[in-house]
Amino acid sequence: MKKTAFYILGLLLIASLSCTKTDDLRPGFDMPYQLQFEIPAGIGPFVVHHFYLRDIPTRYTQLLAQQGKVDSDIAGISTLQAVLQGIFGDENYDFIDDVSVRVYKEPDESNYIEVAYRQPVPLNPGNNLPLIPSLADSKQFMSGGNFSVDIALRLRKTTQFQIPTRLDLQFRAVYQ
Repeated sequence: MKKTAFYILGLLLIASLSCTKTDDLRPGFDMPYQLQFEIPAGIGPFVVHHFYLRDIPTRYTQLLAQQGKVDSDIAGISTLQAVLQGIFGDENYDFIDDVSVRVYKEPDESNYIEVAYRQPVPLNPGNNLPLIPSLADSKQFMSGGNFSVDIALRLRKTTQFQIPTRLDLQFRAVYQ
């Protein structure tokens, strides 16, 4: 009886470890972006700080043409990965309490979709701060010619130095 229960428990464990997310298996193409901005010295923790990166080319029509697809073939566009990285490698993002990365179309900054976030940020993240991709479909913003990004930071403490930062964003356009 104990051996049978042990084998059943083992089989359930193996079966649960072999599960994969079905969205990762769906065919599509990636849309990578590397965006740079600077976090200035002397900003404090009492307000949310917004960093706007405007009019970024999506290259959506070029990517569709490379794949031999049209817009109606795309079911949706979701965030695959997002990371904040210090450009020079010696920065530490321990001053950040939470991050929200939002995409929108100019000029309406209030009509956005959050594509990645991190709340709360670990106490000692170092130079590389991975963000959590959201499940939102951002096709309405990413299928045009340009999009804009709002990086909203709430801080734990005042920044001591100017920090050149790169945001690596990767979206996945999934076929119907």
